[in-house]
Amino acid sequence: MLTNLFNSRSSVQRKIVLSFLCFILFPLSLFSYASLSISKQTIRERAISGSLARLGLIADKLNIMASDLSSISTLYFSNSSLTDLLKTPSGIGGYEESTKRSFFVKTMINYKYAYTWLDYNTSIFGINGFELHTLYEGKKIGIHSVESEPWYNDVLAANGNIVWVTNPSSKLKSTVDDDYYVSAIRELKDFESGEMLGLVFISVGESFLYDQYRDRLQRDEQALLVDQDGIILSAPDKNQIGRSFHDYVQGNTSLSADSGNFTARLSGQDMLMTYNSVGKTGWKIISYTPIQSLYADITKLERLTLVILILIVAVSIIVSYFIARRLSVPIQRLARSMKIVEMGDLSERSAIDRRDEIGELARKFNSMVARIERLRDRVRVEEEMKRKTEIRALQSQINTHFLYNTLASIRSMLMIDKPEKVDSVIVALVKLLKRTLSEEGEYIPVAEEVDNLSNYVKIQQARQADHLRVLFNIDEQIVHEKMLKFLLQPIVENAIFHGIEPKLEPGTILIRGYRSEDGAIIFQIQDDGVGFKNRAFGEKDADVTETVLGESSGKGLRNIRDRLLLHYGKDAGMRIISRRSGGMEVVLHLPAADRSEETP
Repeated sequence: MLTNLFNSRSSVQRKIVLSFLCFILFPLSLFSYASLSISKQTIRERAISGSLARLGLIADKLNIMASDLSSISTLYFSNSSLTDLLKTPSGIGGYEESTKRSFFVKTMINYKYAYTWLDYNTSIFGINGFELHTLYEGKKIGIHSVESEPWYNDVLAANGNIVWVTNPSSKLKSTVDDDYYVSAIRELKDFESGEMLGLVFISVGESFLYDQYRDRLQRDEQALLVDQDGIILSAPDKNQIGRSFHDYVQGNTSLSADSGNFTARLSGQDMLMTYNSVGKTGWKIISYTPIQSLYADITKLERLTLVILILIVAVSIIVSYFIARRLSVPIQRLARSMKIVEMGDLSERSAIDRRDEIGELARKFNSMVARIERLRDRVRVEEEMKRKTEIRALQSQINTHFLYNTLASIRSMLMIDKPEKVDSVIVALVKLLKRTLSEEGEYIPVAEEVDNLSNYVKIQQARQADHLRVLFNIDEQIVHEKMLKFLLQPIVENAIFHGIEPKLEPGTILIRGYRSEDGAIIFQIQDDGVGFKNRAFGEKDADVTETVLGESSGKGLRNIRDRLLLHYGKDAGMRIISRRSGGMEVVLHLPAADRSEETP
């Protein structure tokens, strides 16, 4: 069956239908990709939702911790006994001070037992030198030792409100039972005067903070706590505490929203990170889960799907290639044949031999090209015959016109000149006619055309005597160039008979030849004869080409123009100018081209 499907008799339509069947691969791949993408997205959304819920619970617990620590600081802030101790100058009333201190120590113990779930330490520093710690009993540290810390002015600016500071000072490390800690710092004031009495530090160790979220995370999920400045204050890896979170994690780590998620790299792994805010402290609790772990099941499914797709692709490529080759190769061959024909080679024929639609198209193409080739050959023959007939007709007109005018000149000389002079003119005429009417090609060198013109001028000067002067100014660079013969003589003849002869005084004809900048050959034939009969004195040079060619006396010039168009095409031209200074000027423009020899 497969052989019948691909034999030369099967239609292109059937092959195309079979090719489209191979595109089942595309929807199958699209479906597999969409399914895996949707599954990944669903897993990601569920992971984010669950993580945010867990982080919300952790944040609530940390907010409760912050509220309790704030309440404890308020108890100290409003304790009258503490106020008295901080207002009393140090060293005055030692017994009374000792009694108050003892009483206050008991109060601190009572406060600590009131919040048994909290593991915190308290430090109080007075301006008067009073100092008391729940843990530390060593040498006095003194409030002046922390006045240079960057957070000190923030505490004063808070005007009695709590400022949360991570690891406030290395000098206070001995007052807590942890290597890393965070303190709720508050200014103590005199209620009556508003003066600062000291500072109270309620400090919580990193170990206590870590315990608040450690057991609430899922498998493969970890978390860390950062302060309002993005500094890590609690993490599984204790070496990262105190480091900037944005330096620790690679990628877009913006924490500007209250909660959110993003993907970043941590320890060389892509991580799904979610975060939530601890509103009372400005901290962020951030959880992170390896993407690889998150998509572990999907990865297995992806590999299985990929293997299946690779097998389908391999089979589809083989089948598609075979089908495409059967379809496209003949079409490509036919297209190449069309391109060759388009370039002008009508001998090209398509070698496709099939019995389907492509074969039929090739046969129609060959038939069409054969007909076009026959028509082209016939048109070429007809055009060549027409061109030669027109050229010979024009040449015949020119030769007849020239011969008539020359014989008329000789007739006039017979009446007024000696026989010897007439004989020399007749000899010159014979030479000129022999060269002009020869069976040579239509194109001759410029030098030969000028030589022919010189013979003609001699004939006319013999008749005109001193009444005619002819000057030649031909550039040596063009004397070997080929040009259409018998172009200049009719123009000079026209200048003599219609310009110089009607003039009473002697006249001059100037013949110039040169090459223009675009490579064309230019001939200028100027005379100072009577000029154009309708010329108004004082006007500038005027182009009278169409006017002159339209007159009955312009037959010779019309023949020259027609010969130019036949031989050189539309780029050639002839202009007839009525000169302001008197006389006429004819300008011939022979375009730069291959002036190869032609046969008549």
